[in-house]
Amino acid sequence: MTEREADDNLATYLNEHLLGSEGGVRAFHAAGRTWAGTPHEAALHALADEVARDRKDLAQLIQRLGFRPAGWKRALTLAVSAVGAANPVNLLRLRRSSMAQLELDVLTGMVRAKLSMWDALLEVAEHDRRFDVRMLEALKLRAEQQIAELQRISRETAHERFG
Repeated sequence: MTEREADDNLATYLNEHLLGSEGGVRAFHAAGRTWAGTPHEAALHALADEVARDRKDLAQLIQRLGFRPAGWKRALTLAVSAVGAANPVNLLRLRRSSMAQLELDVLTGMVRAKLSMWDALLEVAEHDRRFDVRMLEALKLRAEQQIAELQRISRETAHERFG
């Protein structure tokens, strides 16, 4: 594989994660609305803010690497953003249903995908000096903490759904 092909693959991969992260931010805010009036509301909105920061860090990384998103992907971002805002996993914002658990599971899966991206980039960074390894390690740690927080919320609220 040529260096150009490798960069094209990396640019596509990073932009796909950036695209998904927009829906992720909105999905976290929607989950905060599911848990409105509970101690978990603030935690979920704080996670949404962290995910937004992660998104900003990823966008800056993409720019530092000299990559640009394709025009059609920018348009697709608007569609993904709308879906994330509606959060089709739990449209009725029901806390005492299996959909609330599925919503937390989907959010955890989103963060796990982000964690996998940071792991992949750390691997690439071993041979590519364009990457700031300390920044990637910090982002990886933040993703691990986000997963732990989602798992905590899931454990603490399981009795509301399943008795």
